[in-house]
Amino acid sequence: MFTHLLVPLDGSRMAETALPMVERLAMIDGASVTLLHVIERGAPATVHGDRHLKAVGEANAYPDGIATGLRALGIPVAQHTHEVPQGNVARSIADHAEEEHADLIVLCTHGHSRVKELMYGSIAQQVLHYGSAPVLLARPVENGTAPPFAPRTVLVPLDATAAAETALVPARFLAHALQACMHLVMVIRTADRERRPAATLLPRASQALLDMEAQDALEYLDRLAASLRAPDLQVTTEVRRGDAAAALADEAEEPGVGLVVVATHGRSGLQAVWAASVSAGLLARTTAPVLLMRRIEA
Repeated sequence: MFTHLLVPLDGSRMAETALPMVERLAMIDGASVTLLHVIERGAPATVHGDRHLKAVGEANAYPDGIATGLRALGIPVAQHTHEVPQGNVARSIADHAEEEHADLIVLCTHGHSRVKELMYGSIAQQVLHYGSAPVLLARPVENGTAPPFAPRTVLVPLDATAAAETALVPARFLAHALQACMHLVMVIRTADRERRPAATLLPRASQALLDMEAQDALEYLDRLAASLRAPDLQVTTEVRRGDAAAALADEAEEPGVGLVVVATHGRSGLQAVWAASVSAGLLARTTAPVLLMRRIEA
């Protein structure tokens, strides 16, 4: 499904924590890899404690060792340095993905550190906003090392819309390829402003309505699961209640959950609509790798 992976690197060891995912995905799907370094305009001297690569010569030489290691595994590798200093790194990454015909961008959540707002995955949001390729986020552990990429469960958050179901095809492919279980989850919101008056004045009626919504959600998930199951693919379902981002983050931290696949609008920047979105809240709360797919709205 993913035949060409674009891997943006900035010279930091933290950005390189995406490489175990790159290796695993490239090997199971026979994909080629392009290592990309975008020279940033006005870049700081260091990035995550490592010297920031700003000169063209050192930026060109930097990926050589990484490429050699990938080629030793039988993975075809190309290297590209964008030598013209860029003010918008996310746009440059998206543009290169399109130029290189990459069908997946793999990067570390904290692969860019100059602007605080780019933390917690929002650089991925911007890349997704500017381009169409899915973005897979690596999440480094506390000491900055690369955790192994061996998920036993692929989590797919859904909301009963066809747009959210965009995540199902890649999630099924990855679960099958990684020999993992697929877990479909839907959250029934219990704290919406529209619900509060009814919950206060008519608590029993409000509870009954939530129970009905939960039952409908479970039936919806079970129908999807039945269509996805295969002799070598287990698909489970679960309905949770509460705040969507918090509930999904709790689910993502369950033992064995090694990948979350979610469809998002890909809105970028510091807009309140994005800051309040479920995807952004999930990214801020979980340490699991997250594959962001662009939602296809009807």
